[in-house]
Amino acid sequence: MVEYVFLDSANATKQDLDDFVRVVRAGEAVAEHYVRNGIGRKGVKLVFAKVDDTNIGVAALKVPLKTYREGLESSQKSGHSIPVARYPFELGYVAVNSDHAGKGIGRSLVNSVLTLSSGCGLFATTSNPAMQKSILPNVGFIPVGKSWLNAQNESLRLFLYDGKVEH
Repeated sequence: MVEYVFLDSANATKQDLDDFVRVVRAGEAVAEHYVRNGIGRKGVKLVFAKVDDTNIGVAALKVPLKTYREGLESSQKSGHSIPVARYPFELGYVAVNSDHAGKGIGRSLVNSVLTLSSGCGLFATTSNPAMQKSILPNVGFIPVGKSWLNAQNESLRLFLYDGKVEH
């Protein structure tokens, strides 16, 4: 049975943070220093999916930097506005161990982050096909702007969630 554990990053132990990074890095989508910086900011909330005390999935409610948000809004990336007042948070670092993929854990992690957002709007960016085509749209995220390629030549997409859609 999967257990979901919620932590403020400020209250997480070094082991918790290291485990979070390990799960995200297993998917090879985000460099370690970006993950560590992202989960180390004030106000970040972490979600762990655990089976028998082993972390098999993670996600975060992030507090994005202004420069990061502006970069996503640029014409080189999505070309779409992400107003802070409407979308103060970012869903990030959703990752599930490959041995547990396809079991609904990713969607449960996303729903957990939506609950943590307390009805506030969020944005998310992803290159993951399951996130783009199924998970995010099925919980109320809307794709906006244009797709763009990252350094690994993967197609990324910006999604917005207005905080009002039932999940």
